[in-house]
Amino acid sequence: MSDVPVADELGGFRAEVQRFLVSALPPELAARTKAGHTLSRDELMFWHRTLHGRGWVAPGWPTEHGGAGWSILQRHIYDEEAARAGAPSIIPMALTIVGPLLIAHGTDAQRTKYLPRILDGSEIWCQAWSEPEAGSDLASLRCHAERIGDEYVVNGTKIWTTFAQWADRCMLLARTATGDRQQFGITILLIDMKDPGVSIRPLPSLDGMHVLNQVYFDNVRVLVSDRVGPEDEGWGLLKSTVGHERILNADVGRARALLDRLIRTVQANPGAQPGLRSRVARAAIRLRSLEVLVMRALDSPDPANASGASIIKLLGTELQQEASWLMSEALGLYGLPYLPDVMQNGWQNEIPIGPDDAATVTPFYLFWRKASISAGTSEIMRNLIAQQVLGR
Repeated sequence: MSDVPVADELGGFRAEVQRFLVSALPPELAARTKAGHTLSRDELMFWHRTLHGRGWVAPGWPTEHGGAGWSILQRHIYDEEAARAGAPSIIPMALTIVGPLLIAHGTDAQRTKYLPRILDGSEIWCQAWSEPEAGSDLASLRCHAERIGDEYVVNGTKIWTTFAQWADRCMLLARTATGDRQQFGITILLIDMKDPGVSIRPLPSLDGMHVLNQVYFDNVRVLVSDRVGPEDEGWGLLKSTVGHERILNADVGRARALLDRLIRTVQANPGAQPGLRSRVARAAIRLRSLEVLVMRALDSPDPANASGASIIKLLGTELQQEASWLMSEALGLYGLPYLPDVMQNGWQNEIPIGPDDAATVTPFYLFWRKASISAGTSEIMRNLIAQQVLGR
């Protein structure tokens, strides 16, 4: 490809990223990230705005819409260096799902209204997809939107909505019609979370943190101008968005940071059993394979619809779950304490039990069991691989 940077340019870019991280990333924030602590809204938005100030907050967006315009290799280099430095992962929904959807299928007015505020962090978004009876079978969703004049009236509930408690806006999937195919009659709407009729119930997860929520919509009115794409045809648009989410859920940066942390832990324990070291080595090889798959998918003409998206999601989930389990094994008894307060705030005027970051291991392991369900269950991923990749 003629637009691929040459080796010298990539080396210069890597040095530029390293300099930026040294100058812009506060050591306290890097230490909390590396230790696996749960970061606050202010900490996450600080880093979002820092990246925006540098022009790097949306590496996958076209430059004409405020993106960084990076090549796939530049994106990989940044993710690698950011993970090594302890840079936080910013809140992803708007940048990796809503933004690309609006760029591809939104109106000029929607792009003008929403994209700048996504980029600068003025608005946090959540995505309201899953329902109590429509998770893996998302096409069976029931949350209903009835068109009345120039508005839709939305009623129903969504569940497992990440960061809804912080969100200013929401990308909602609602049923607007029924037919022989469940995929028909789904419409994408953009909702203001401050509108009357929107309410949120926290769903604390196994790690004791509040990330997930159930959201209720009671006669919430949404302007037709905040519909993305044609009415009833949201499923076709959603397919591209789901691909982005599945690649996102592989989270190579998080996997790299977790594996680096695991390697440091094993190296600090000379008595670690040889079998554990072999399993860590295998995990490192699997991470490298995952990185290559992600780079290939992102380098395809349509990354979200790349046939490998399901493979990437499945392998990324399994790798992170395995690494979190190996971390528990490497720490032994020190990995047992379940201290949610320490997970969020660190040790406050107390002597740590074991290594400083040991208290975050069990909460992270418990929380990350949900990755087998998020963005499509592992069973669904295997079915898609059989259909799309193997032709079965």
